[in-house]
Amino acid sequence: MTTQTLTKTLLSPFDLAGLPLKNRVVMAALTRGRAGKERIPNALMAEYYAQRASVGLIVSEATPISKQANGWLNNPGIYSEEQMQAWKQVVDAVHAQGTPFFLQLWHPGRASHSSFQEQGQLPVSASAIRLTGSDIHTPIGKQPYETPRALETNEIPFIVEDYCQAAQRAQEAGFDGVELHAANGYLFDQFLQSKTNQRTDQYGG
Repeated sequence: MTTQTLTKTLLSPFDLAGLPLKNRVVMAALTRGRAGKERIPNALMAEYYAQRASVGLIVSEATPISKQANGWLNNPGIYSEEQMQAWKQVVDAVHAQGTPFFLQLWHPGRASHSSFQEQGQLPVSASAIRLTGSDIHTPIGKQPYETPRALETNEIPFIVEDYCQAAQRAQEAGFDGVELHAANGYLFDQFLQSKTNQRTDQYGG
């Protein structure tokens, strides 16, 4: 197959389960941290995403599903009515270019820090196993990772509900779909990996 043929195919329309894409190029999630300390989407974000709307589909930056899911400086959330309403200007800017827009739902789990958490609580994970490697940038500067608190069995359904509520808010904001961030060592992945999941309840094994 020639380069010309490949380019023609890449730029041809595609039907994604009934969602028409004008081409087959997808913008992956790229966290910019431009939502401020209140994590409210804004006009700068609307401009940023609209500038990239020549692609067939955009996936938003990692977006915390709850206050507990904060673990990055100044990235936008989707856990409040105010955040949901503010996302509408961003979604509208992308849709004005004829481009579908998905919201990436995110919980970092142990890859957060107590300085992001309400009342300085420890970040949570499948098990109390510390993340090794480089430090984390936090509201109080660069800090080493902490040993997380293992989630209690009865807490996990509440996190599932946080994902459900976030998906509902995404729909209300006008997004065409959601993507669950289940890789890169974040909370989903912490349950899927044997090195981070040493639970003996129904969420282990």
